[in-house]
Amino acid sequence: MTGTLGAARLLFGMGRDGVLPKKFFGYLKPGSSTPTYNILLIGGLAFIGAELLYHIGNAYEHAGELLNFGAFLAFMGVNFATFWQFTVIAKRNGSERRFLRDALLPLVGFAFCGLIWWNLNNLAKAVGGIWFAVGILYVGYTTNWFRSAPVMIDFRDS
Repeated sequence: MTGTLGAARLLFGMGRDGVLPKKFFGYLKPGSSTPTYNILLIGGLAFIGAELLYHIGNAYEHAGELLNFGAFLAFMGVNFATFWQFTVIAKRNGSERRFLRDALLPLVGFAFCGLIWWNLNNLAKAVGGIWFAVGILYVGYTTNWFRSAPVMIDFRDS
């Protein structure tokens, strides 16, 4: 339940800031200030996903691997961003660099997460890959096919 509500609030924040369509994702129910549409969307997707995984078999295992697809992809992104920040950008700014901490450890983390990610089952990679591709296409569409910067989320209210 808390995961559903947390995801609904995240979608609301993205709708409020214009990252996602504001009319649907930025809606708050008057009086209770709850993102009702987002809660219904997340609940519906969770129900459909649970039913599909139940009929495939090993529902908990598949659900965990689907979750891990996104988690390890994000961890790989964080490790690569750390490497990039402290080697490429720090070099431009003339900052002192430490090879082990700034380059080697993030690359080892990237490789470790990448190895786990690569060994997820094919269902997780297929569904996660489709979801990732839909996200890339959506960002491409909203940025005029990457000719303009994407809308940034405003974290000042957090």
